[in-house]
Amino acid sequence: MTTATSVRDRLIEGPHLWGRYTIRPVGRTMWTSRTLVVFPPGTNTSERLLLRAWHVWPAVGAFTALVVVVLAVSVPAAGMPVGLALYAAGFVVLGRATKRLRPLERSITVTTFLGNGRPEVHGDERLLAGSLDALSILERAVRAHRLAPVDFELIWADVWAALPEDRPRAGVTPC
Repeated sequence: MTTATSVRDRLIEGPHLWGRYTIRPVGRTMWTSRTLVVFPPGTNTSERLLLRAWHVWPAVGAFTALVVVVLAVSVPAAGMPVGLALYAAGFVVLGRATKRLRPLERSITVTTFLGNGRPEVHGDERLLAGSLDALSILERAVRAHRLAPVDFELIWADVWAALPEDRPRAGVTPC
């Protein structure tokens, strides 16, 4: 049974308390991928909201900029610069707001090539599946109030610690 409170909480919290799971279906290249991103344990609601906004800003920001450009048709000289400035401002604001958290995210990606007659898997499929199962099952228990949030966070921390640390790119130091 879903209550109005849980629907509101899901809209604010997002689909997962712990991060995101993305599946990219097979395309022309015959590759498919699954990515699990786990936020650092203890990430609060506002931090999750900012990390999610950072993740979707490239698409949402482009759409918003396009709407500004279309609405500014009567002032064509202002529409494009304002739209581009808005798009860039979103990256600057969200980038600064998530600067401390983004380097702490941990992720794992498993890709599968389907072009040789049998699937060719690249990545640690068992780690991804086990981590996703643990987080999803326990998250449902927390949302149903069958598990204390502190107990969930302990498992979340174990899963986060088991995932590989992202290595900083050359010349880039984590914040």
